[in-house]
Amino acid sequence: MITMEEKTEDLKKYFDPTEYITKIIGKEIAAEEVPDLENKVANLITLLTDPANKEIKEQALLTLKKDKEEDLLLLAIASPKAKEHRHKLIAACWESEINFSKYLPFFILLALDDDYMVSLEAITVISTMEGPFNREHVIEGLKKVKAAKKNISSERVVLLNDLIVTLEDFSKE
Repeated sequence: MITMEEKTEDLKKYFDPTEYITKIIGKEIAAEEVPDLENKVANLITLLTDPANKEIKEQALLTLKKDKEEDLLLLAIASPKAKEHRHKLIAACWESEINFSKYLPFFILLALDDDYMVSLEAITVISTMEGPFNREHVIEGLKKVKAAKKNISSERVVLLNDLIVTLEDFSKE
């Protein structure tokens, strides 16, 4: 059984700049490309979170979807530089209409975050996922959410109950 402290520590590792190493799964990145990638992530964070960019945000989201750059958006969410804007970046996931189904475990960890808005936006992303789903990810996610539900405030129980129903629906597919 996973305790709330273990869950929190598990999630924190993704946002700890001393432990987090930028890597895009499935892509090899040469050392000389890392600064360029970090610049892209920083620019994306600014583009999607700065109110001055409101008018071009939608175009940026369409470009991410068209160019299949969801990994870049995930890196922006995980970036320690995005901590105060994390919920806006997560919202950009469902706003972009990109199918993040293969990243279900990442979004479950975000759904269990102590920040209410991060949790709400992550649950929204999960609820818009189309599949297909890795059955083990769904089952493991259900276990984590049910365990976390025992140790949270009543206002968040409603969110997690909705998430449990969504995950149970995914397990039936």
